[in-house]
This record gives sequence, structure tokens and C-alpha cells, in this order.
Amino acid sequence: MASISSPGIGSGLDINGLIASVIEAERTPATNRLALKEVTYQAQLTAYGSLKGALSSFNSALNSISSINAFSAVSTSSSDADVVSADATDQAANSSYRIKVSALAQPHTLVTTGFSNVTEVVGTGTVTFKFGTTDYVESPEAYNSFSQNADKPTASVTIDATNNTLEGIRDAVNNANVGVSASIIYDGTNYRLTYASTDTGAANSMEVTVDDPTLSALEFNSTTTNLEQTLAGQDAAMTINGLAVTSATNVVKEAVSGVTFNLKQAQLAEDGVVNIDVSRNNNTVSNAVQNFVAEYNALLGIMNELNSYNADTQQGGILLGDSVLRSVEGRLRREVNNTIEGLSSRFQSLAEIGITTERDGTLVVDNSTLEAAVSSSPEAVGYLFAVAGQLSSSQVNFVTSTNNTQPGEYAIDITQAATQGSATGTAFGYSGSIVIDGSNDTFSFTIDDQQTGTITLTPGTYSGAAFASELQARINGVTALKDAGVSANVAFDATVSNERFIISSTRYGSESKVNINAIEGSGLGLSVGAGVVGLDVAGTIGGQLASGSGRLLTGTVNAGGLTVEILGDAEGDLGTIAFARGLADKLSSLIDGMLNSDGALNIRIDGVESRIEGINEDRVVLGGRMAALESRLLSQFLAMDLLVSQLRGTSSFLSQQLESLPTIGGRRS
Repeated sequence: MASISSPGIGSGLDINGLIASVIEAERTPATNRLALKEVTYQAQLTAYGSLKGALSSFNSALNSISSINAFSAVSTSSSDADVVSADATDQAANSSYRIKVSALAQPHTLVTTGFSNVTEVVGTGTVTFKFGTTDYVESPEAYNSFSQNADKPTASVTIDATNNTLEGIRDAVNNANVGVSASIIYDGTNYRLTYASTDTGAANSMEVTVDDPTLSALEFNSTTTNLEQTLAGQDAAMTINGLAVTSATNVVKEAVSGVTFNLKQAQLAEDGVVNIDVSRNNNTVSNAVQNFVAEYNALLGIMNELNSYNADTQQGGILLGDSVLRSVEGRLRREVNNTIEGLSSRFQSLAEIGITTERDGTLVVDNSTLEAAVSSSPEAVGYLFAVAGQLSSSQVNFVTSTNNTQPGEYAIDITQAATQGSATGTAFGYSGSIVIDGSNDTFSFTIDDQQTGTITLTPGTYSGAAFASELQARINGVTALKDAGVSANVAFDATVSNERFIISSTRYGSESKVNINAIEGSGLGLSVGAGVVGLDVAGTIGGQLASGSGRLLTGTVNAGGLTVEILGDAEGDLGTIAFARGLADKLSSLIDGMLNSDGALNIRIDGVESRIEGINEDRVVLGGRMAALESRLLSQFLAMDLLVSQLRGTSSFLSQQLESLPTIGGRRS
């Protein structure tokens, strides 16, 4: 049987058009249903994204007030901030200070003689820097003594064939990070290498020695002053309300409790005085509270919009009646209206400082009540919002807490104060001086499990205190110790008939150790061996045995994760710590859970995204179904077309046969 290659050729019908119309009629309702579903789901996805973004934004705002420092209510002002300004903490008292700055702190600066170019070879050997106080004067030139600063490590820089030029020495000193900044200055005729102590102050002056004559141009010490002193190490000098005060730096922190003075210029005029006022600025606390209310209300506004219903238009918000949205809003409202557990301060709820809830859940502030609360106790207002540990003893510091720490008041009792590891020598018949030479100038230690290697001391005659400074500076100058953050103190006990050296780690606790590995010579009362290992603090928090590490004591059970620092060597009853999670911390923890990957909000978002993916899959299925329908219809129409073609062929044949029949009387027979 003949086939028809072009649909409709046999029947004369537009079969392709007919099939397309049928397919379109079948496809359109299903496509519209899928499109409507997708639009709905995409709108929900956008709405959940808006909710998630609003929660994240609010959470960021909460982080800024989760610390009690955010409620610092102390401000400062200066009558001449170009001369001196000030910063203050909550520990600062309301006061005014008359400041006169007579001198700024400056670094000790030394300069070489001139060199013809920066690549000129200087020499090789070792350059050693010590820091301390010198009595050097330029006119008449005199350098009689140097008193070492034990808190500044002695450091050496090796100069060899790879760095023995002027610029090579500059780079070697800078790369060694020894507390000296090196540079090269062209004075118009020659190039001059300069050394400047990175720390200002008279006690940070440099003594420079070399072990090879080829480097003698770099020496500055009591025997050789080949370097020129261009700036003496100098302390800042000032008066505070007429009282003379000195400082090694231009940032003076220790003079007045809670106040830092930033010195910028020396006042040349005799009557030059700057007035610094320190006062409590309650606006800082009020603004922090007002900002919290504004951020919370902004979040509630977004949630209310998503859950709204307009009776006039009979249109609801995208998440109207959504269970996740209702849960988020309900939990936030409950937290805001709860009291804060564990607080020992006077305010324990937002209502007590004038913040109440409207019918729509937003917060409103009674400004007069808030201002009265802030004026009476700004710190107590801060405790409503921040994570805080209120201590009854100045011998304890609140350090941190974890999510496991329960609010409450916990007693602190110390049974063992933390100690430092140390090695203590014996009396050695000190006669007022100690001679160090080639027979007794090397030592080796292990401090907190870090090896010093061999330490070589500078030969000379020392007092007991000066030798202690030299030994401490040499130990702390060891690179391995500095890299590990390890250091030691060396003290000389000058008690009559019991003079001895004590070497101790600056760390506290069981990791604090001092071992003497090797000593060249004898006569200093020190001996090779392990010293006494430090002890960790021990005691209880809230009546439960706590875990000690160094000076840090961490609670267990309800106080789990609550860490305090025990200062000094205090033991026994050290009062209490009242720990509270302020509202900002509690809300932040709540939101963290909501935004967690396995939280209800993300689970709902994942569900909507899965439905959108399902719609895409349904579209693929619909396309396949339509393709199958089209194929089936085409087969049916082609069969019909063939049948019609065949019938038309038969009709034509019959018509031809009838035409060929003979006629009788004008009629076909």
C-alpha cells in the first residue's frame, strides 16, 4: 500500500495545524498551572530570603551590644587636641585635668660616618644590640656607664659576605626584627646608615657592640663611640594638675586610672596648659538602647508585612499564616518580654527601663523612664543586654563563657593559687661584683619546653642586679623563645647572707618550667637540673570542682564554660560572680539557631526549592507527554489521510470506468 509522506496531501486537510491546536489545547492548562505554582513558590522563596536577611541584619546589630563595653558611658574632651587628647574607660572618674607637656618621648638614634655609596663593603662579623639607660653626653663626649633594661631582649645580627654592604646591613637589621629600625640617609655628600630604637624612652637607648674590627664603624658603647648620637632616648615629660609625670611613650596609660593621655606636641610657652575633661556621657547608653529598639522594630515590621492581610483588597501577605514565620515571631516576642536571669543589678527586664510592647509586637520607649534609669546606673542598663560576669572581688577577672554556662550567682573558692615554674640558685658568697669572662660566659636553658641553645654573655664586671638583667635579656633574645611566645624573668635576691639568682618563666601553671641545661664555670649558686614546675590554679566555682589552667579557672555543671582569671596569689573565698546572659546575647543565640543549616527556616527554604525543582521536572514530563500525544495523533491522522487518499483513488477509478461504458440511446448501458 502506498504511503503518504506529507500529512494532509491525501485528505487535503491541514493535519499539522490540527495536531498543533490539539497539543496546545492540552498543554496550555497544565503549563499555566505549573507557572502559577512556580510564581507562588518563587514568591515564598523571596519572602523567606527577606526574613532570613532581616534576621541576619538584626543579629549583626545585636553583636555590637553583646559586650558591656558597648555601654561605656565615659567621654573626654581636650581644649587643644593638637597638643594632647585623651581616651577613657568606665573605670575613669568624672574629673578635669590641667596638662602641660614639656617634652615628647623619642627613640634613641645613632648615625654612622659617611660612605661613598650604598654598596660599599663595611665588614663582617656579629653586631649585638642591648637596650637600657646610658649616661652618654655629646659635649664634652662621655659614655661612662650603661644600665641594661632587663625587659628588652639582647639581640645579635650576623653580617657575612651576603650582606656586608651598607644596604645589606640595613636590610639584615630590619629583617632580624631586633627592636631597631635601620635606614640610609644621603646627607648631600655621603650615605649614612642610621639606627633608631623602635621603642621610645630613655630606658630603651641602644648599646651596640661588634665582634670583629671590620665592623668597628657600627660601635656605640662605653669603650667605643664611632656612631654619632643624633637623638638621645628620651621619656615624655608632663605635669598633671601640677604633678610631674614621665612616660617612656607618648601614650600615657598608667598615670590616671581609666584615662589614657595621647601626647602630640611639647608646649614651649611657660603658661601653655591643656584642659582635659572626663565625664560620663549617658547618651552613649541611651543611644545603644534606642538603636536596639529601632532594629527590633524594623525586623518586626518586615515580619508583620509578610504575615499581613488587607481586608479592603482581600489580599494577604506572601507568608500569611505560615507556621515558620509565626514560630520565629513568637519566640522573639517571648524573649523580649522575659526577665534576665542571674542579674544582681537593679534592672532585670526591659519594662523597668521604660521599654514596653505594643499590640503588634513592636517596642516603644518611654524616654523619661529610660533617661532616669541610665542616669541612676548606666552599667545596670548595659547588663540587661550584654553577656556579663559581675564580680564582688577585685582579685578576679571575668574572661569568657560558653553556650553551656547557665545564668546564676556562683561562689569562687581557691585552694591553690597559680605559680610560675622557676629555678632558684643557692647563696654563693656575693661580694658586690660578678666577673664574667671566657671561663664562665655560656649557659643553656629550657623555658616552657623551649630550648635556648647556648647563650653567650658579654664579658665584664656586673653587680648582682646588672648580671640578672644581662642574663634575662640574653634569654629573651633567643629567636626560638620569641617565636613561641616564651619568656623568662631573672631576679637577684639581695637578702643579706642569702644572695641568690631566681630564674622564672613568665607563664603560670603546669606548662611553666625552667630547666638549667648547662653552665660554664661555677660560683653563681646555679646548678644544672630541672627547676620547680609551676602549678595551675585550683578551686571551685559554685561549689563544684573547677578546671585550672595557669591562672584561668573554668567551671563545670551549671557554670560549665565560665572562665575567670585569678590574680596574684590569693587563696580562699574570693567572693562571687553573678553571670547573666543579657537580652542581646539571648536573642543572638536564638537567631543563630533559626539561621542554622538544620533550622526550621532553612528546612522550609530547602523544601520550597525542592518544589521549584519538582516543577521543572514536571515540565520535562509534560513535554514528554505532549511529544507522545503528538506522535500518536500524527499516526492517526496519517492513517486517516491514507484511507481518504485510497477512497479518493477508488472513486476516481470508478468514475473512469463509468465514463468508459457504452451508451445506448444516449445512456450508458
